[in-house]
Amino acid sequence: MARKKRKKALVLGIGNLLLKDEGLGVRAVELFKRDYSFGPEVECLDGGTSGMGLLTYIQDYTHIIIVDAVRAEGAPGTVLCIPGKKLNSLPSLKASSAHQIGVRDLLEIARFQGLSPELALVGIIPWDISAGLELTPEAGKAVPVATEAIRKELEKFGFKAERKAV
Repeated sequence: MARKKRKKALVLGIGNLLLKDEGLGVRAVELFKRDYSFGPEVECLDGGTSGMGLLTYIQDYTHIIIVDAVRAEGAPGTVLCIPGKKLNSLPSLKASSAHQIGVRDLLEIARFQGLSPELALVGIIPWDISAGLELTPEAGKAVPVATEAIRKELEKFGFKAERKAV
């Protein structure tokens, strides 16, 4: 008899910190990890632009929240929360840059290998993805909004995360 996997969540920041707002996902996860407390069943990971290398990480989780800069309809700095079931039905939603492989591709490979974590995407529309280390002011304002969105998505999955006292 197969053992049931223990419920665990991964908050996965995706992005390239060398391309201004392309690093939004990573920056949001860094801020979430700093400003929120959560139990050992929730982990945060800077996935950078690792592509296929992330497959070894995602196999251990029952729930994954992907945080990334996305091209979508809307103003720069808009935060979008999309449940996993809707991710494949949104052709206009794309990673804003060329990661080694796209997040959608990674998830398809995971499904092919029999992995089926519950998913959610917290996407942030970038302003500028040219070379540079700093977020634009417009996109930077979205990062705290994205951290609260991460908390809410964790809550939907049944995990607790609370803002730390200042």
